Amino acid sequence: MPEPSSEPPDRWAPVVRTERITPNMQRITLSGGDLTRFESSGAPDERLLLAFPPGGMERSYTVRRWDPSACEMDIDFAVHAGGPAVRWALQASPGEVVGFSAASGWYAPPGDEEWQLLVADMTALPAVGRIVEELPGSAHVHVIAEITTTEDRQQLTTGADLTVTWLHDSGNGTGRSRLAEAARSWSRPSGPGYVWFAGEAKTSRDVRRWLRHELGWPPERYDVMGYWRADKEDWVARYETFREQIEAARDSALAAGRDFDAVRDAVDAALDRTGL
Repeated sequence: MPEPSSEPPDRWAPVVRTERITPNMQRITLSGGDLTRFESSGAPDERLLLAFPPGGMERSYTVRRWDPSACEMDIDFAVHAGGPAVRWALQASPGEVVGFSAASGWYAPPGDEEWQLLVADMTALPAVGRIVEELPGSAHVHVIAEITTTEDRQQLTTGADLTVTWLHDSGNGTGRSRLAEAARSWSRPSGPGYVWFAGEAKTSRDVRRWLRHELGWPPERYDVMGYWRADKEDWVARYETFREQIEAARDSALAAGRDFDAVRDAVDAALDRTGL
């Protein structure tokens, strides 16, 4: 998945509130500071880079809520073991500052969709919450959300026709995700639709393969993003072993003049061949 912005997080905003939304979701509210210069991308799944002190470590997070009149922004953090950004979020207190970049997003229904399917794990639940809040009353949307525990269910507020399937005790770094199989088995309505997925990177490949190759959907009918990667350190080490093969597959597709999605197919196939 591309980074949400090429602009470095050289702007800073102070923490004004913290709140535990569910047992495994922590909300940090920022207000003031350089947020007076923040320009929303307008996308409900907009993401930006946050730079955490000390050292300015950067991570990508969803803007759960942006209130320009109050100059206030909510960022929700999925709580998991071992994450330095999460450790910061759990210990943050009013007055501390965090850096932020410009924002961008990917949610882009084609306009003729009669229904939407939003598929997310805990890291993408903030984006789902904002997407459904901003849907018109005429929209028909189903959410499949994989949460850490049953207590992590959230009340999704919307004027749209909304149904939700909650999965728990799977995925989210605790085991194999069930999101791809749940999306496949969901009974799709008739008429044109749109699917949005965000979650673990390998699961995103499974979902994209289903949409692009099994269903034969054109790219404008779905947006699939890998927000994070399970066992990232081990994955990176293994990737280095196969880097030349994977990059050769990418370069060959580029040299053949293939479009973005075909190049992505070539890279995904190379990752699959190497067990990544």
